[in-house]
Amino acid sequence: MNMTMRHVRRTGVAGLALAGLVLAGVSPAQALPEEALASGTIGSVEATYGGDPVQVEPLAACDTQDVQVADSASHVERGFLEFGRGSSSCTRDADTGVASAEVTGELFRLDALRAYGGPRIRLTDYTVECATTENGSSASFHIGGLSGLAVPSRLPPNHVVTVPGSEPAAPPLARVTLNETVVPDPPDGGITVNLMHVRLFPDGGSQGDLGGEIVVGSVHCSPF
Repeated sequence: MNMTMRHVRRTGVAGLALAGLVLAGVSPAQALPEEALASGTIGSVEATYGGDPVQVEPLAACDTQDVQVADSASHVERGFLEFGRGSSSCTRDADTGVASAEVTGELFRLDALRAYGGPRIRLTDYTVECATTENGSSASFHIGGLSGLAVPSRLPPNHVVTVPGSEPAAPPLARVTLNETVVPDPPDGGITVNLMHVRLFPDGGSQGDLGGEIVVGSVHCSPF
């Protein structure tokens, strides 16, 4: 798997903008696709907030085998998080057999950590896309206006940022994986990219008030 990244711009008030490309390949013997697949969503939540369960099914979910175009209105869990409006498109070209997925979101904001002395994590816009190729799959992403997290200008796959607790000995408030890239082992040409995967209080410590996982911007492509 090869990875190339480029830093786009810093915007001061809006935050950091990043873009990147991921490639997943297969051996030549596997290169001809039978029926390529693609799927995507702007995000989902499986968490606890204020001691109550919060479950958000995949928003604007698309799939080449089912719903190929989807939209979602803004989704707000007051005091916890907000997904802005988003859309997705999953297609398979009848002539080439290439399958692709693209998801675009206008906003993501996580507010829940502020009650524990943590940051507000915010994206002003984001796009994730993938497509099958002759030798596997490729994926790319754009993050606009990232704030609340310190990240390098070159964002590698599976880059983890730990949000520390407010006290030196306190457990971390969150563990955030950016450009989360998952390929099967052994590789089969498929790839899943989650733009952001947030694990809340991953080591415990919130007494059950806050926990769980949030995924922002996810696509999957497989040539078989």
